[in-house]
Amino acid sequence: MPHPFSTSINEHLDTIAARLVTCLETIDDQKLWTDFAPNLSSPGNLVLHLIGNLNQYIIKGLGGQSFCRNRPREFSDKPGSSREQLKETFTATIKECIAVVDSLSDEQLSRVYKVQGFEYSGYGILIHATEHLSHHTGQFTWFCKYLFGSDIDFYKGRDLNAQ
Repeated sequence: MPHPFSTSINEHLDTIAARLVTCLETIDDQKLWTDFAPNLSSPGNLVLHLIGNLNQYIIKGLGGQSFCRNRPREFSDKPGSSREQLKETFTATIKECIAVVDSLSDEQLSRVYKVQGFEYSGYGILIHATEHLSHHTGQFTWFCKYLFGSDIDFYKGRDLNAQ
């Protein structure tokens, strides 16, 4: 049975990933790989960056699976993948992360790991990776609303004043 902390992390990973996919669905393939400013990566590159981070921290760092990250290429490559292909790769990465997190023992969560030159406990890695995904998903949401005029409402139909 997964650790309660792992269950909470996975619920958050799933929720935030669904939000990113919602945003990704508002971008046409033509704009997906367009850099809109010198210091603003394309929407596609931002998703590649998230895939790289999740692989490095969760899948490799905690799951022990082989992965060699080239972080600069996440921002510079323009592979021309369609929105659907990118969405499939991102979704598969999230599913793999969730499987790794579900498998973690108390000992693995407490152990210290070295990732990207930093030392984190398993708990710390999960907090870092989840926060990183949330941070960039917020940027992505703003990006889609501002640049594309997308009507993104993650809470459509919900009464957020409910107690």
